[in-house]
Amino acid sequence: LNRADFYIKEIDFFISTSYGPGRYDQSYEEGGLDYPISYVRWTENRNMAEYLRLIASGQVQVTPMIAMRFPIDETSAAYAAISGSDKPLVALLTYPNKGEEAAPCRRLNFRASPLPTEGKIRIAVVGAGGFARSSHLPNLKELSKKFSLRAVVNRTGPTARAVGEQYDVDYVCTDPAEVFADTEVDAVLIATRHHLHGALALAALKAGKHVLVEKPLTLSPNELTELQAFFVEGACEGVRVGSITAKPILLTGYNRRFSPYALRMKELVAKRSAPFIFNYRMNAGYIPADHWVHGPEGGGRNLGEACHIYDLFTFLADSEVIAMSAHAIRPATDHYGRNDNFVATLSFADGSVANLTYTALGHKSYSKETAELYVDGKIAVLDDYKSLTVHGAEKLSIKSRAQDKGLMNELEQFAIGIETGEWPIPLWQQVQVSEIAFAVNEAFLSV
Repeated sequence: LNRADFYIKEIDFFISTSYGPGRYDQSYEEGGLDYPISYVRWTENRNMAEYLRLIASGQVQVTPMIAMRFPIDETSAAYAAISGSDKPLVALLTYPNKGEEAAPCRRLNFRASPLPTEGKIRIAVVGAGGFARSSHLPNLKELSKKFSLRAVVNRTGPTARAVGEQYDVDYVCTDPAEVFADTEVDAVLIATRHHLHGALALAALKAGKHVLVEKPLTLSPNELTELQAFFVEGACEGVRVGSITAKPILLTGYNRRFSPYALRMKELVAKRSAPFIFNYRMNAGYIPADHWVHGPEGGGRNLGEACHIYDLFTFLADSEVIAMSAHAIRPATDHYGRNDNFVATLSFADGSVANLTYTALGHKSYSKETAELYVDGKIAVLDDYKSLTVHGAEKLSIKSRAQDKGLMNELEQFAIGIETGEWPIPLWQQVQVSEIAFAVNEAFLSV
């Protein structure tokens, strides 16, 4: 561009950033939250729509620029052509005509038939995100005497393939229905984002699979009712009646109760002569407001993470909640949300009281999870699942070099539950944890 031409004619030349406003904005591109046209005229989508309109009207001609055409399955050759010395201006990728296209591939088999499992539990993992890859998949590999990893399902095929090759599974796919319909799958571990948990768990259970679903069990009260009704005869919302029918096991991934520290605290309160008081503090750390945990996929930090602690309270009390109160701070800015900083207090039918302080206001140098349990003249002090010091019952004190939140033991208990039919976490407790989380959310909204 010759600056003089623009200067003489007083012409302004603007270059759009990438595709236009909205690019790299997750709430715009993935959440569908548009910018008002009076605020931003040419957004990413409006730019594309106008360009397509210009092509359709013939005002923009692209056909004369097309020098070469390649079928979509010859993409490598197309890239080689535009990278060579005699580069075409445009190399076009062509797709089959309507009716000629092959069905999309949703499954990739690594072997023709499954390997002998020798009585192991044949399990499929649905959701191969960071947590599954860092925790569940390595643990399943270590527990290879109990589990045989049959398949991995993930929303994106390349990740599914990479994980499948790493863990030598029979096949990978992008559709959970594949493993739900697979007669060679006994159990399913669901580790997707939170909003999918309830529906996927129910679909797997209806297909006859045992289910370990990561926390939270569900973000929807309606889904919770459906899950309860699947197991309990005559169940209805807010009422626990009837008996659990002979159906697959459901285990929500409240792993902290399976840690050696929680088991020692359980031993401490098991023979108590009076109710206990339990103060739990979670120094959760700050997560940006646009992170998926805060949005519809995550449900917020109360539903998505604090549920772990509601389960620990329920585990120790082994009693129904009869009263609850919750209070959140309201900062002057949007830097923090109500799910970031709150206090929830629960009263149980046995008289015990448990209190959770959940905050993103603290410093990361301090332990993330600390607690004090007061019971029968004794005090148990938990420090980040690395140590438990019991004053008045020193034999129950425990310390380890590495943090242990019970993830491995959770899988072991899942295997035992499948083998024996004894649920690692009773259904009513799993339901109660979700009900507590829903009630805490409602308390935030009522303020």
